[in-house]
Amino acid sequence: MSIEDILKVAENFEIEGFKFYKEKKEEVKNKLAKEVLEFLQEMEREHTEYIRKIRKALEEEGEIPVAPLDTTKDFFNERLKDQKIEETPSEDDIKDLSILRMALLIEKDFVIYYDKAAERAKVMEDKTLESILINLREWEKGHVKLVKELISRIFEKNRLDLGFYPF
Repeated sequence: MSIEDILKVAENFEIEGFKFYKEKKEEVKNKLAKEVLEFLQEMEREHTEYIRKIRKALEEEGEIPVAPLDTTKDFFNERLKDQKIEETPSEDDIKDLSILRMALLIEKDFVIYYDKAAERAKVMEDKTLESILINLREWEKGHVKLVKELISRIFEKNRLDLGFYPF
């Protein structure tokens, strides 16, 4: 698999993530869950643009663009950390949970893909690509943490702790 192939797959993953969050944010009932999905939608859009810039730079043998700042920690610290889950009916929370669990799987898949692609870049001795992919992987790890935290809060709010967490 070539560098171009790796980046093309990464771009397609990010585009599909964007579409998922755009669609599902309209379905969730909880305000905080909606904010998280809106945030993730924006992050996937930024990732897509960044990957496109990298691909263009490689194509034109130009300078690789610097990665944009990952704002996941800011979002977590400013919004999620101090906000409480609003009171929504349990049945709405359960519906939101199924969407959030899908989001968690998407983000975990991104982490795995970027990790394996970074390993491939290392074998190819392409330090620049390896660095880019590790950076993308770390962003996605932040997204996993964000979604897990929200899922945990919904579990706690509804006293769903049955000794089983599906993540």
